[in-house]
Amino acid sequence: MGIVYAVWSSLGTTLIVFVGALFLNEPLTLAKVTGAALVIAGVVILNLGGAH
Repeated sequence: MGIVYAVWSSLGTTLIVFVGALFLNEPLTLAKVTGAALVIAGVVILNLGGAH
């Protein structure tokens, strides 16, 4: 269940960043892109660590 929640949360967070940039004219800064990449990387690590 933890993995599902982590994937759901990371997708939601990442999509909000890009929706804000595309439709709300928010600046897509290096910090936002890096943060989204770190969230996705964290979920990948959780998935790989839980695959025993």
